[in-house]
Amino acid sequence: MDLIPRYLQAVKFWLPKKQQDDIIAELSEDIRAQIAEREAALGHPLTDADVETLLRQRGSPIAVANGYLPQQSLIGPQLFPIYRFVLKIVALCILVPAALVWLFALVNAALGMQAHRWTTVSFGGLWTSLFCSLGVVTLVFAVLERSSAKTDLFEKWNPRKLPAVRNPHAIPRSSSVIEIAVNLCFLAWWASTMVSPLNFHFGNVTLSLTPAWTWFFWAVLLLTMGSAARSTINLLRPYWTPRRVVARLGLDVAGAVFFCSLLKANIVAAIDWPSATPDKAAFVASSINHWLAVSFPYALVVCLVIAGANVWRLISVMRKSTAQPMRAAMV
Repeated sequence: MDLIPRYLQAVKFWLPKKQQDDIIAELSEDIRAQIAEREAALGHPLTDADVETLLRQRGSPIAVANGYLPQQSLIGPQLFPIYRFVLKIVALCILVPAALVWLFALVNAALGMQAHRWTTVSFGGLWTSLFCSLGVVTLVFAVLERSSAKTDLFEKWNPRKLPAVRNPHAIPRSSSVIEIAVNLCFLAWWASTMVSPLNFHFGNVTLSLTPAWTWFFWAVLLLTMGSAARSTINLLRPYWTPRRVVARLGLDVAGAVFFCSLLKANIVAAIDWPSATPDKAAFVASSINHWLAVSFPYALVVCLVIAGANVWRLISVMRKSTAQPMRAAMV
């Protein structure tokens, strides 16, 4: 039965020299005590196959040796959750702007336009920046792991300073007040300044719009009033419900439809200023309409993102509303 000496020898190889003899003596005694206990239970000596099964259950020599060694890691288990969270934030701060620039360049290419120099994404430089940033974060946490600051962070804390329990479906009253004030100010300005006639004067420049401006004016007016009413209700009852999320989604979708339609409506009929020739004025008006139409895909992407956020909130609120009756029934 030479399996045990061979096993002990393999474990000893991975142990520090100063601790090898003591650890191997302890491990040998433990294994032989386990064998004696098993033989007493079975009523006969263990075969080589039985010893092999017992050693397999204890684990490989490397794993057993690691169990006797102090934990060695660059970043310990206490700091690792914080380290992982910071890595995610840093990666998002680098990758999200790069993705937006790449998307802008892709849309320009799809529209047959020449991309600007700043829209060109150097993926080699992007990955270099990402790995350098992650390396700096890792280095900072490795230093923090071995400093006294970690002790202060995890031992010198006060339960009374922990943040209050946050309701994810609560609506801060401060945001509702800000929304009401912004909507009312915009409503007053829109109704007094932007009311159709179709001609607007900006100094010496006269801008003439097509009749499509009329329905857009009234649409914005009604949507702003609806948004102000919704913010007022949120101020009085500051929590999200499925109906309120649906109402917000409806207002956002309606606003997106009107705004995106305006971009494609060739809203500018004419533009004039004192030194303008008819050809030049027509070119400027046509250019304005062209660039409004070109911005349509970007506006559509923004509207889809806003709508997606509202849909996600609706799903979350509906899950909570259905989970509460189920919990009540279980109680």
